[in-house]
Amino acid sequence: MDALNGSRPGVRPADHDREFDEIASELYALRPDSFAAARDDEVRKARAEGRQQLARELSRLRRPTQSAWLVNLLWRDQRDVMEELLQLGDDLSRAHAQAFVPELHRLTARRRELEAALIRRARTLAERAGVDVTATMEREVLETLAAALARTDVANEVRTGRLAKPASYAAFGTLPSAVPPAGIQRHEAEDVENKPPASPRRPKTDDLEVRAAPRARQRREEAERRVQDARAALEAAAGALTDQGGAAEEAHQHHQEVRNQVEQLQQHLRDLREEVAAAEHAALAAARRRDEAEKAHEAALRTLERAEQYLKES
Repeated sequence: MDALNGSRPGVRPADHDREFDEIASELYALRPDSFAAARDDEVRKARAEGRQQLARELSRLRRPTQSAWLVNLLWRDQRDVMEELLQLGDDLSRAHAQAFVPELHRLTARRRELEAALIRRARTLAERAGVDVTATMEREVLETLAAALARTDVANEVRTGRLAKPASYAAFGTLPSAVPPAGIQRHEAEDVENKPPASPRRPKTDDLEVRAAPRARQRREEAERRVQDARAALEAAAGALTDQGGAAEEAHQHHQEVRNQVEQLQQHLRDLREEVAAAEHAALAAARRRDEAEKAHEAALRTLERAEQYLKES
């Protein structure tokens, strides 16, 4: 059964999962430009040990982008700070739903403090690894953290420390503009009642605004749909690029393995030819020595015959 699962005898699934997690954690702590070679080494090692399942799982790991690598470093180095930031997501959602403005301000300020501290730490960690943090990398790190605040699936992926690409979620943190919460509506209604009546506008202006409002909303909604479609297309293209990049890496890896096998076979063939040549040379030398021994034996026989003949005559 162990052979069918591609694992060594005595290795339980829990041990297998733990070993996979340990290897993956080490790989995602490496610089992105060192990831592929290190992963391929681990895959070859697993295959050499006959652990095909582990080799397949490791081969599926994708090289992280620079910004995703930074997020992984932060999770390893600043786990407590990252957890505090991720916990703010639920608090912000509750404060937002309750329209508790002072709490929203406090939580937002704390969020900015944590994000700024994490970005500073990311620069330090990257500098130690010999990597310069660009403005694009910082932006993608912040967008990923914002997405993790809003989406549980992104937060869970960040917690693995094996993020392969940045995430984004543009809708988080915006207060609703079309329909304010009930408490705000009530206060605004009271303010309207206490205000003096406004001077009437000219009918023509009112008519124009009434007719223009639906068109403006329609244009805004259409623009929002286009932005969402464009973002979805971008994410799909990024996913396809990642998949194709992984497929290309796997094909390159397979090509390299086949090439190494061919080189090994060619070297083995050269060694065999040398052994054959050496064996032929040894066979020829042995044949020569055999012929010489036969001649010497015949000469000794003739000498013995002459001596016996001489002895008889004497």
